[in-house]
Amino acid sequence: MFVIVEAKALARAMKIANAVTKPRNTIPILSTVKLSYSSAGLTVEATDLDIAVKIAVDEVDGRGEFSTCINARYLAAIVAAAGVAPMRIEPKTMKIPKGSGPADNGEFYERDGAAIEHGYASYEIETLPASDWPDLEGDRAGRIERFTNGMFTAMLRKVAFCVSTEETRYYLNGVAWQARQDGKRFVATDGHRLALCRYDEEGGDGITRIIPRKTVNFLISHLDRLDIDVHQIVKGNAPADHLIDFIAPGLEVRSKLIDGSYPDIDRVVPKDSAHAFKLNRGEILDAIKQAQAVSSERGRAVRFHELEGRLHVESKNPDFGSAKVKTSTAWPEGAPSFGMNGRYMRELIESCQGEVTLGMTDGGSPFLIKDDDKDMTRVCMPMRV
Repeated sequence: MFVIVEAKALARAMKIANAVTKPRNTIPILSTVKLSYSSAGLTVEATDLDIAVKIAVDEVDGRGEFSTCINARYLAAIVAAAGVAPMRIEPKTMKIPKGSGPADNGEFYERDGAAIEHGYASYEIETLPASDWPDLEGDRAGRIERFTNGMFTAMLRKVAFCVSTEETRYYLNGVAWQARQDGKRFVATDGHRLALCRYDEEGGDGITRIIPRKTVNFLISHLDRLDIDVHQIVKGNAPADHLIDFIAPGLEVRSKLIDGSYPDIDRVVPKDSAHAFKLNRGEILDAIKQAQAVSSERGRAVRFHELEGRLHVESKNPDFGSAKVKTSTAWPEGAPSFGMNGRYMRELIESCQGEVTLGMTDGGSPFLIKDDDKDMTRVCMPMRV
């Protein structure tokens, strides 16, 4: 039993696998990758019990069927050392002496292992049995939806920066994929800002699935620009609502979903605005950056106010001083001054395209940010200054 694979092909698979595995883990099997070879080909699997990935690797030659679990960090180092050479991998039973030196009595422990060769180099390494590999159990069922031309990861990227990192409201630690009766959309919010991307006006099944932050980041990094099929998972005859499959060419990702109720974000999205600011994207980003040059942890807010009919951006540092930056944006008549978290505002505007419009009702209500992307809605909560 053996398989021969190009080192470059295995290196690509290990890069993806090591985005999931953790080198230091209290559960040894989670620090490994599972290599499986059969007539169907060679696959590399990795899991952290929240995400499981399965990567198809083109092999050069092989014989038999086998599965083995190899330490991911060391295998990646061996692959990197191989460069572009072909690698031969075969399972092997290793004999480990029970004693050493004068105490050596000729008795051995038998351990699962593998022999790896490339060029003039050869390795004999201990492995763990594939029977110990933990699976996110469930069978793939009907397809929920198909996304082509990288549409899925492109939409995730539009909203992912608003995902919360606070663990208290755990249900905000992911992107909500909502199939509502009035259309389908992706939403992310941390309670201070919100990004919403609509992509289909046709009604869905009414289900909200919360994709965890780690899974979102993994999909954006490794499935970018790929066609993706999303599938339901079932256990027996019942849906496994806490699991979901993302299938791309040569790569399968199974992920847990966040179990929780996502808040009704439509209650905070403004329906209309009493005042509108037409912002030059580059200019306002520079203005916020310049104003924040003196900001501190105690003074993260920036103040937007009117001076001589124009919008001015101001920041104060209680321990240092203040900064004032003028812009060419016209100040709407009757609009009150207001404060924003500078970083949140900057990141929201950075995600915009073309002309940016900031809509406000009053200084204490949520602000609506629109741009040339008609599918996007962004909201930022004000700060007291």
